[in-house]
Amino acid sequence: MKRIVTILFVMATMFGAMAQWSSNVDESLLIYSGETNVREIAMAPNGNTWVYLQAPANDGTGNLCVYLQLLDSAGNKVFGEEPLLVSNKPTRTWTTCNTYLYADRDGNAIVAVHDIRNAVKTQYLSYTLYKISQKGEFLWGEDGIGLEGTQAFPMNSHISMAQMDDNSYVCAWTSVKGESDIYEVKIQRISPDGEMLWDLEEVKLSDPENKSHYTWPTVIDAGMNQAIIVYFKGSNYDIYARKIDFDGTSAWSEDTRLYRSGWPYSIPAWSLVDVQPSGDGGVLVAWSDDRFMTGMATYMTYVQPNGEIGFAAGVDGQKLSYGDYQGMTVRCKYDPYTDTFLAIWRESYSAVMYRALVQRLSKDGELLWGEEGLEIQPFTSNQYGYFSIQTAPDNQAAFFYMHNQTQFSNTNACVTLVNTADTAVRKTTIFTDTLAVSEKSDLLSTSMHNNSYWTVLWQDDYVSTNSTIRMHRINADLTLGNPNSDDAVEAVRVDDTNFMAVSTIVDGVAMFATNVSSDTQATLAVYDINGALVATPFEGVLAAGKQYIEWNADVPAGIYLATLSTPYGTETVKLLVK
Repeated sequence: MKRIVTILFVMATMFGAMAQWSSNVDESLLIYSGETNVREIAMAPNGNTWVYLQAPANDGTGNLCVYLQLLDSAGNKVFGEEPLLVSNKPTRTWTTCNTYLYADRDGNAIVAVHDIRNAVKTQYLSYTLYKISQKGEFLWGEDGIGLEGTQAFPMNSHISMAQMDDNSYVCAWTSVKGESDIYEVKIQRISPDGEMLWDLEEVKLSDPENKSHYTWPTVIDAGMNQAIIVYFKGSNYDIYARKIDFDGTSAWSEDTRLYRSGWPYSIPAWSLVDVQPSGDGGVLVAWSDDRFMTGMATYMTYVQPNGEIGFAAGVDGQKLSYGDYQGMTVRCKYDPYTDTFLAIWRESYSAVMYRALVQRLSKDGELLWGEEGLEIQPFTSNQYGYFSIQTAPDNQAAFFYMHNQTQFSNTNACVTLVNTADTAVRKTTIFTDTLAVSEKSDLLSTSMHNNSYWTVLWQDDYVSTNSTIRMHRINADLTLGNPNSDDAVEAVRVDDTNFMAVSTIVDGVAMFATNVSSDTQATLAVYDINGALVATPFEGVLAAGKQYIEWNADVPAGIYLATLSTPYGTETVKLLVK
């Protein structure tokens, strides 16, 4: 039975004008006060922001509690001042190399919890997933679903997840192989209602000879109910990619090797790599390495949907800058507005001076901003870090980062807006509280909503007070707060599309009814029970008001899923074809 948390959702909608986001840089929104181990954010399709927090329990047990908060576009806390408790099960450890939070196309939060609830020994760990609606409903039950049933293993870590076209979810994580000391990557596909669809022993990345490790997977939605898994192989941490089909089998004849070792052993390899979708069903990977033992440099590679390397530089990546300095902490992003790739990283010399650089690449790997990239912050004696990239229309790219102002006693979070057409730096804004001299860290940013705003989160260690988690809303013009109350009220609407089958039992022709508030892009797709696409009855602009769509169900008898996708999210109905 699903758990439901009662919230004043209607009141949040009615009083959206009572905004919590502030236009004053010195009045950021306080999300949480106290120690936290992990923080993540994700933007839902309707503009609401999910916030995930891990925090020590206050009962002396040493356990970690997992909390969720939901903010509407006005900054109202949908679950109230106290965040929603997801889990307080016993834990043994925590890791930062995870994706604990994922916002699906319906705006639900998929939450991963790492604990020992299924362990026969206290040193064993496993993952449990929760699916939570924006109304606080626990859609997969109060205790979630165990990715490995009622089992736990000596080592489970680094989980990643993505949603497929049929609204199922693919998860991958590192696990110890049996009683050995060899790591493998397990992969599971989960239906929208929480059913495990794959056999973990059949769908995994593993060395049958028990000689090589498979670790640190990242899952990317490749479209057509397929996923790309980027992973590390062997003790030298070579990078590979595998594309898997809706049934878990490999879609390429062989895995694609992206890079063959060159890591400095003092730095964890996973901390040097960023993996992002390439916008066309492929994958984009950026990293730093010291392959020539002369200092760290930054690289990027692009894997096309067919598994081939897209850059002219070939295997081992395109170097992002040919300057004389060392590059680290690279992040990458696909820009849908220009159909190019973006990167940001930190360069240094003599480990005493640092600057922030950005680069734009074509799909064949050409460096569009010159061989040394574009400098957005000059050399200083204090470091830059916590980079992220968010795209925007009108030839703009937003680069988010933190800058230590006075050797760790004060840190500022910044965003620099760059014109991608002429490389002009349009504007740089500091958005952390300028009146509070404090250490700050872990800056996170969400994708832009409706071409109008981003949300950002950071940890702020105020002097003589508790550590805090704070947020701002940053608009496309780099102003802060809510431009108007109408925007706030509009953004908290959860259901903007009505979709139903006139009859769920089909004999010949199926009829679907839709009702949207305004003309909108929409796709109606039909899948079989295994997730394979069988028909696309409609794709285009769906007219406002009540409309009907027909589908000639000339398919074998059985159960099918019809999914209507719009910018507001997706809705699915189940059909029985006779």
